[in-house]
Amino acid sequence: MKTKRATILDVADKAGVSIAAVSFAFNNPNQISSETAERIFSVAEELGYAPNAIARAMVSRSIGVIGVLVPMSITASFQNPFIAEFMNGVGSICDQHSLSALFVSPYEGSLLKATQRAPVDGFIVLGLNENHSEIEPLRQRHVRFIIVDGEASTVSQVNIDDEKGAYEATSYLLAKGHSNLMILTFEKPEPSHNSDIFYGVGGRRYNGIYRAFQDAHVPFDFSMMVQALTSMDGGQDAFLAAWQSGFHPSAVFAFSDAMAIGILAAAKQLGLHVPQDLEVIGFDDIPTAAFTNPSLSTVHQPIFEKGTIAASLLIDAISGKEKPQKILLPTRLVLRESTRA
Repeated sequence: MKTKRATILDVADKAGVSIAAVSFAFNNPNQISSETAERIFSVAEELGYAPNAIARAMVSRSIGVIGVLVPMSITASFQNPFIAEFMNGVGSICDQHSLSALFVSPYEGSLLKATQRAPVDGFIVLGLNENHSEIEPLRQRHVRFIIVDGEASTVSQVNIDDEKGAYEATSYLLAKGHSNLMILTFEKPEPSHNSDIFYGVGGRRYNGIYRAFQDAHVPFDFSMMVQALTSMDGGQDAFLAAWQSGFHPSAVFAFSDAMAIGILAAAKQLGLHVPQDLEVIGFDDIPTAAFTNPSLSTVHQPIFEKGTIAASLLIDAISGKEKPQKILLPTRLVLRESTRA
């Protein structure tokens, strides 16, 4: 015989409360006493009306999930291997604390709508500044968050030394005589979230590049900067388009390894030999970079560590232990086969 599913009325009758009280317990627990809420949850668990973990989460206002908020679509995000390695770092800390992680991308083109729908205790905000118009409402709603690859003054931030990394890569290529240099920069797929190539990470890397040109006494030309989507296809397409338009660089510095790997594919398609005809340096040092053919020279950043630090800082913020910190992680140039010795 099929068992009848428990209803809100069953819970109310057995707990000796009104239907409204049961509704408050699950949707707005501040409207009733904690003792009443606990009694309702106990009965609900007994009757199988709702999982006890969910019920208690509603009372404690903690559901055991941290969000990673990105300004790009899911498709665009996971075309960049950096995201997977960063999430791996976040996940390692979540596992230690018995938490879950939720990847949150724009909903109907809006980060604000996405944050309003996401069932999380707080956010790691990736690639945006604290004062961004769609991030500021988090503070108004008393939602805890920290910033990664962006600027913040009242919450914790985790960055790498983007300027130094770009300076070292550019200086290395200029010292080898590559004045005809292509700089493959970020192209934001959602312009509403900021399509300025001099914003945030891109801006800091541009500062390093420009300083390298100045120190090398080589004229800088903005036509050297070519925008590309942060993916292998994006790098390949951008390089092929530039080549077909008549821009034939002797070296490329790409703002991500994903784009740089795309350039390796484009070079092969054009019959160019790397590094003899074209030297290539990426940025990130994703695990795949050491296994491409030729292996990719790149600027190393500690992606996994960045994820672990970000998750730890957010957990501290959620628990009320946080004092805003400014973390700056180091970068270093890693030379492999895509550049000549």
